[in-house]
Amino acid sequence: MAPNVTNRQRLEFATAGFLAEMRKQWAKLHPEDPCPIKNLADYPENERSALMAGVQKSIQYAGADTDVAFAAWLARREEELPRAS
Repeated sequence: MAPNVTNRQRLEFATAGFLAEMRKQWAKLHPEDPCPIKNLADYPENERSALMAGVQKSIQYAGADTDVAFAAWLARREEELPRAS
């Protein structure tokens, strides 16, 4: 029988994976420097909650229910690109 898994546990798992990937990328870019990115459990509770909220929002933005907003974002981005160069 599978354990009772909560959405918060899934979000913790996703956030821990995000931070692990960030540490890996930091090590590639800055091999001589100590990594400022900690394990999720090493952050204070309020910072863990903030990190998890950010990951949750990213997951939501990647969903199909944001297609209209995504299309608008792409259009604005395309308009801004010529001005940036």
